[in-house]
Amino acid sequence: MAFLMFLLLAVFLFIAYYSGKRDLLSPWFLLCLMLFATFAIVLFNYANWEVKINHLFVIYVCTAIVSFGLGGALVKSFSSTSTLSAIQSNSTVRLYVDDAKLNKRYPAYTLLAVSFGLAIIYIYKLLSDVSGAGSLGEKLRQIYNNIVYNNYSPGFIFNQMREVITAIAYVNTYRLMIKLFSRKDRTNAVVLILPIVLFIVTALVTSDRNIFLRYAFYFICLYVLFFRQNCKGKDVNLKIIKKVLVLGIVALIIFFLLGKMKQYSSNLTRMISIYGGSGLYNYNLWLSENEEALRYGAATFNTFLNSFKTILGYVGINLDYQTLSRFDKFIEFQSGNGYIYSSNIYSALKPFTEDFGYFGVILFPFIIGAIYQWLYMFAQKSKYGFAWVLYSMLIYPVLFFPIAEQLFGRFSLGFVYELFWLAVIYYFAISKKRAVVIKRKIPNMNGVQNAKE
Repeated sequence: MAFLMFLLLAVFLFIAYYSGKRDLLSPWFLLCLMLFATFAIVLFNYANWEVKINHLFVIYVCTAIVSFGLGGALVKSFSSTSTLSAIQSNSTVRLYVDDAKLNKRYPAYTLLAVSFGLAIIYIYKLLSDVSGAGSLGEKLRQIYNNIVYNNYSPGFIFNQMREVITAIAYVNTYRLMIKLFSRKDRTNAVVLILPIVLFIVTALVTSDRNIFLRYAFYFICLYVLFFRQNCKGKDVNLKIIKKVLVLGIVALIIFFLLGKMKQYSSNLTRMISIYGGSGLYNYNLWLSENEEALRYGAATFNTFLNSFKTILGYVGINLDYQTLSRFDKFIEFQSGNGYIYSSNIYSALKPFTEDFGYFGVILFPFIIGAIYQWLYMFAQKSKYGFAWVLYSMLIYPVLFFPIAEQLFGRFSLGFVYELFWLAVIYYFAISKKRAVVIKRKIPNMNGVQNAKE
């Protein structure tokens, strides 16, 4: 059954690739790619995990894939011919930069100063709250334990500092891409990179490696958008795959080192297996044992309900709702050969199944597929603009799909603040009111090239 499932995922990957006109950033293709890669990790651990695939797992996962694809297809079917024509003109658009205006107007040093100041304050706050711990590694581990077991938070103001640091790193990354793909741009790369480094250090201190992983997805997606738009010649996808593999390896190594800094004992292979594959496999194990009553939205919208309960509490209204744990329960697994692991059931499909059973894996993937197809078509139409930043920043729920539910699960005020600061920093740093950043050539109806700013 395991190898049949792997074959089915390979078929879906092939269909998604060619039905999406070999677009490597198509949401449905990315979903199929991540499920295929994650299940490959499961097969890699076939002996250690004594892999046995439940028939329900095959049905539920395949249903979710088809439903996601149908959601995207529905959005495509409602798109006008003119919109599709604009999207298909990708190869005619190139990046042009007015170097003098861009270098003068982009507030690189201001953003660096803000990022540095906020990072110092935020890191000092987190470390001072665990002053009783010993080494840096012990302090980081204590911060992690406080967050997981004691629901620790440094407070609203400090959380906003972290969001501003993150937003600056994201916008500077976008500006760095402009530099990489512009011949005339002489902006100081170090000044652009330093806030990104400060962001990674901040992510380390928070002990939440997912913050870094989301940024890695953002960086790679944005890089592919820029590269594909400016790359000439044949075999563009092959060139992209080679570069993404290098970027992915670098991100994986950093992710591993961040774990080591907070005293994780797993080696690289075990980390990849548990973090990348065990969530999906644990969903398979959970399906064979689950006899719980349906929650009807409490699992999928847990974060939103918790935030809503908190907001009502501020005005004296107590919502009669049982708060679920922020972190899913662990499955303890031991094979006959002595291999042991403890891991969360983190697949995105678990809360959907918990809430509505089989109907949940039809409904929610369909909604997600429709949302992301619309967002991607908007990004394709709005080349080099904020839509690229937004799509790259929001793509992680699709890439996390086999590991964790990251779309509905992050419906909270924190997510709103994250988007708010990203928009504020972007329009502060890269706004038409401040500078002419990009000129692009677009073919008009008569085939004559017109320059637009």
